[in-house]
Amino acid sequence: MTSSPLPPSTLSEFIAAADFNLRWFDLGRRVTPISKKDSDAFEAGTAPWPSPYLRQAWCGLLLWPVTAKQEENAKQEEKKQQEASAEPIVWFLRLPLDEQGKLLLPIRDRFLKQLQQALQPAAAAQPDKDQSRDPGKQLQRALDDSGLMFAPPPERRAVFHAKSARFLKRPASDHYPAAKAYAKDPAAFPWEQLAVQGIADLAMRWKDEQANLANTLPRFATPVLIPLCQCLESEAIDHPLAEPLIRRAEQSLASDQPDINLITAVVRGLSHSPAKGMRQQFLLRLLQSEAATEGEILAAIGSRCCDDLLVPEIAQLWLERLSSSQPQETFNLLLTDLLFLPQLRNVLLGVLRNPERPEPVAKAFGNFLHPGGSS
Repeated sequence: MTSSPLPPSTLSEFIAAADFNLRWFDLGRRVTPISKKDSDAFEAGTAPWPSPYLRQAWCGLLLWPVTAKQEENAKQEEKKQQEASAEPIVWFLRLPLDEQGKLLLPIRDRFLKQLQQALQPAAAAQPDKDQSRDPGKQLQRALDDSGLMFAPPPERRAVFHAKSARFLKRPASDHYPAAKAYAKDPAAFPWEQLAVQGIADLAMRWKDEQANLANTLPRFATPVLIPLCQCLESEAIDHPLAEPLIRRAEQSLASDQPDINLITAVVRGLSHSPAKGMRQQFLLRLLQSEAATEGEILAAIGSRCCDDLLVPEIAQLWLERLSSSQPQETFNLLLTDLLFLPQLRNVLLGVLRNPERPEPVAKAFGNFLHPGGSS
């Protein structure tokens, strides 16, 4: 009597059993590929999600079909090329985390059960070739019913597709040549004809286009610069690109009517840059300006510039601005998110518990600790 194989205990096992390859991406604060080691540990419940955002793991799962079984002596590289040529499938999942940032295993198990129940009856009822040949549609249907799916903003989705294409060794989208032409000479190409996907492809290839971008960024139309910055937040741009972006933001800050959307986008675009000193000096100037009373700017700093908040001076200014200009609900939301990050917790609590903290900070923190304690 032969025993039946054990059912899959993780998403990766389930997807592998359906003859799909899988790569995990983080889509929370920026778009970042997750190593197999980290994703396996996360799925097993032994390690936290690398970069939680709002106490959830915002995941992009790239699935692409495994090709038909090849002969034993087939070359591995050949197999990889064939797999990469198959049409990929994308899942965007939002997975709740526990107090330690780890996957809530009951939610994972419930999701796996939903997937298994969705596939098994279909396979039993219609064991025909078409049904067995298209597991992707069955998986997608089960995903739609799970309640875990989310829709990323357009620029985040475009960056994900750009990075996925590169991972699968595929060319850039058909929109990339137009974005490349615009980066070379903004005046020679109508910005209205640019697509977000082309801008995302340009952002991911910033090293190839660095010479053009460093010269032309000051002349980019604002409706192009904003999505470009939103895409660049997933890239570690260096000084030659960080400098003109900061210059654009500071020019706007110095005007009679600063463009808050532009300044917010620049904060995001700089957030992953290794030009830390340049960025942190800019953030200090920004937090000392009147524009720092705008919720969009404070949210961008809190959600994207987490490493910069490790600097007590920046953390203090940010908390002062946040507590004095924003509703308690906004203060609670952003602080809860950041206290969830172990590396930031002690720095922020040090500022919040300082006996010499400003009154707005003390009041907002008191309301945070004791909601409903005061009217």
